[in-house]
Amino acid sequence: MRSHQMDEEKLKAINTIEAYLEELRKNRPSVRLSAARSDKGARTIKKILRAARGVFLRDGHAGLSIRKVAEEAGVAVGNVGYYFESKRDLIEATLREELADYVEEHIEHFERDRDSPLEILLNVIEFYVASARRNHRFFFQMWGYAASADDAKALIRSLYRPIGRFVYYLVRAANPKLSDAACRRVVLQLFSLEEGVKLFIGMGPDDDEAVATAETHFRALARRIVEEAA
Repeated sequence: MRSHQMDEEKLKAINTIEAYLEELRKNRPSVRLSAARSDKGARTIKKILRAARGVFLRDGHAGLSIRKVAEEAGVAVGNVGYYFESKRDLIEATLREELADYVEEHIEHFERDRDSPLEILLNVIEFYVASARRNHRFFFQMWGYAASADDAKALIRSLYRPIGRFVYYLVRAANPKLSDAACRRVVLQLFSLEEGVKLFIGMGPDDDEAVATAETHFRALARRIVEEAA
């Protein structure tokens, strides 16, 4: 009976994950904002978002401006203002677009190992750490933005909430015996560890053994956290 109940919990969690990922995918800014636009308008939105990401990486939130993004995208300032009313709107869309890239990676991991929630979770956790090798500057700038004002902190919290919920349901599916409180503790532990690891990877040095093997060690640590939680 207990085994049957755990299987039902696992199926419920997996179904919830699938529905939630699809909802996040549909709300991608470049998709949502382009829905009622012409092909030209859709291309312009994507071009602006790519340019905004580049300026954000180079100059941070304080240095980002609609004029700089327009110059980077090769479009008129008025075009950027037409789609994004303020600098904050543009930063929010840029961050949400980055989140959407993460969601696409989540979907790939989910579809590849659908029958093994623990492996999906470990793949995703490992991906978080590996992505820092390519994108650590983005995370530095993002956390700098979060520290700049209360509304910025609230935005980053809202952006992380869907990923936290995704990880929560994976933990629940991987270890169905855990209570809600235990699952939340595991999620907090995983996020606290991987966010710290991502920042340290960005600081280097690249030839440091601990940095070089971070994915492997963190995957093993994440497995222990999930399996041994109570």
